[in-house]
Amino acid sequence: MIDINVTRQKQRRNMNNNKQDDNLSIVRRVYEAFEKRDIETIKTLLSKEVEWGEPSNPYNPAGGTRHGHAGFMEWINIGRHSEEILTLELKKFLVDDDSIAVAGFTKCLAKPTGKTYETDFVHMFTLKDRKIVKFQEFFDTYIAGEAFR
Repeated sequence: MIDINVTRQKQRRNMNNNKQDDNLSIVRRVYEAFEKRDIETIKTLLSKEVEWGEPSNPYNPAGGTRHGHAGFMEWINIGRHSEEILTLELKKFLVDDDSIAVAGFTKCLAKPTGKTYETDFVHMFTLKDRKIVKFQEFFDTYIAGEAFR
C-alpha cells in the first residue's frame, strides 16, 4: 500500500529542491557575469522592478537603495567611477525556497582616495519567478566609509 501523503511530501520536496537549484544557478550566473563585466546578462536576471541596495553611508557614493533596471544601472555607473573590486571571494551559499544568502570576503579600492579596505560581506538575494526581485548587501560600512574619506 502506498501512503499518498508521503508521496505528495516527496513530490513537494523535489519541486522545492528544483526551485532552489534553479535559484542558485541564477545567482551564480550573476557573479559570473559581474566577473566578466557583462551587465546586460545581469539585467536579464533581474526583475524590472528589482530593489538593489547596500547600506547608506555619507562617504560611500554607492550606498542606498535603488529601484528597477535604471536604479541598478545608476549603482553600476557610480561603482565604475568610485570603486574597484580587487578581490571577491564567495565562501558560502545558503539556499532557501525564494532566497539565497552568499557569505564572502572582499577587498576594494576607493578610487577617489586611493585607499583600500577589506571586509566580510553577506549578499542577500530574493527571487520570484526565476528573477531577482531584491538584492541587499551587508558589510562593514565603517571601514568602507573611512576608505572614501
